[in-house]
Amino acid sequence: MRVPATTANLGPGYDCLGLALGLHNEVTLSRADEVQVAIEGHGAEALPRDGSHLVLQAARAAAEAAGEDLPALALHQINRIPLARGLGSSSAAIVGGIVACNELLSLGMSRERMIDIAAEVEGHPDNVAPALLGGLTVCCVIEGRVLVERMTVAPGLSCVVAIPDHEVPTTEARSALPENVPHADAVFNLCRSSLMVAALVSGDFEVLDEATRDRLHQPYRAHLVPGMEDAIDAALGAGAHGACLSGSGPTVAAFVTERGEEVGETMVNAFAQVGVSAEAAILALSSEGAQVFR
Repeated sequence: MRVPATTANLGPGYDCLGLALGLHNEVTLSRADEVQVAIEGHGAEALPRDGSHLVLQAARAAAEAAGEDLPALALHQINRIPLARGLGSSSAAIVGGIVACNELLSLGMSRERMIDIAAEVEGHPDNVAPALLGGLTVCCVIEGRVLVERMTVAPGLSCVVAIPDHEVPTTEARSALPENVPHADAVFNLCRSSLMVAALVSGDFEVLDEATRDRLHQPYRAHLVPGMEDAIDAALGAGAHGACLSGSGPTVAAFVTERGEEVGETMVNAFAQVGVSAEAAILALSSEGAQVFR
């Protein structure tokens, strides 16, 4: 099966907005006499080769939620999503493990149940929802259950990502946030997260410059991503409709309808000006979430 990368928050939609992107990891699970793990691509030298691997942890969570024991499994994973860069690598692993386990063991879980399990394993739903469902997702957690609305983005938009060569662990990025924020900042983000959803669905991409602005998390995480603000400004100056930190970073995502290569180049150059090496990629928005191939 394959699972898409995701970009979450989209600027103001902290912990609630997410988009699926056209970059995929592949996960294959099969029964085995003992646990086996084979990894290609990102993390091949660093990720665990035993039951502590996140795909297998997620598979175990799915089996336990269904009242089943997880048998010994062989995992083959092809990672195209960079690790700890704000593109949903952990969510792709979690969703891959849950969906593959559901298919392999014929658990019969609904998408809603799988999202609940994935969000519990991940700790928040904004990446796992688009990874499972595709498209644009809006999430709300209610007493441990995830309420999700999935929408289709109007055609013509792409996402240019500038990916620095250093990691920002999600736990570190979350610890940088204050416990309380000013009321005015909360209202600022409420207005722009609503505008973001409306713009993406309607196709009024000209307002994305304003819709991607944020006061709740990006200012507090800027010290973890040197060059972030410069890269965002460079993207807007080169013709992007909007730009923001992707998830908890360090990747910066810019939304374009044209001039994608130029936007990517200017972001990479902006990072270089502060001594940060980065690479750019132009990714389609994916309407497909996790897909099972037999």
